[in-house]
Amino acid sequence: MAVMVTLLAIVAPRVMRSIRDHNLGQEAARLQALTEFSRDEAASLGVPMTVWVDPDTRRYGAGVKAGYTVDVAHPKEYTLPSDLSFEPIQGAQVSKTEGHGFDVAEFAPDGTLDPASAAGVRIINRAQNTVVSVNQTADGYGYETVRGAGK
Repeated sequence: MAVMVTLLAIVAPRVMRSIRDHNLGQEAARLQALTEFSRDEAASLGVPMTVWVDPDTRRYGAGVKAGYTVDVAHPKEYTLPSDLSFEPIQGAQVSKTEGHGFDVAEFAPDGTLDPASAAGVRIINRAQNTVVSVNQTADGYGYETVRGAGK
């Protein structure tokens, strides 16, 4: 019994850390997928789409750009777990969106990424001191996930 308790004391913190790291990666993958969804929706609906994050409320989502309307829009909204937070990448051009923090990306009706879109955004687990970034790709066409991108 003492061996079991000792093993549990050693393994439990590592398992919890692994679960937290998985949450961080999962949220970054969801944010990246949201950019791809927005590009596809912009092209199929023929209207600009934005991806936004709100660091204050830990919410993020995508929808038709303000001022445009369509009958068949599929807005998405998610909330980060309480142990994670958003941070724009230093030097990123970010535009404030009413009620939604700031825009990360805007896709034109042809699916191209607006050049004024943010260079990326970090998702941070401060308790674990781990970071995952969702950054613009080198070709400027979309976004990619970069693990361990420091502050």
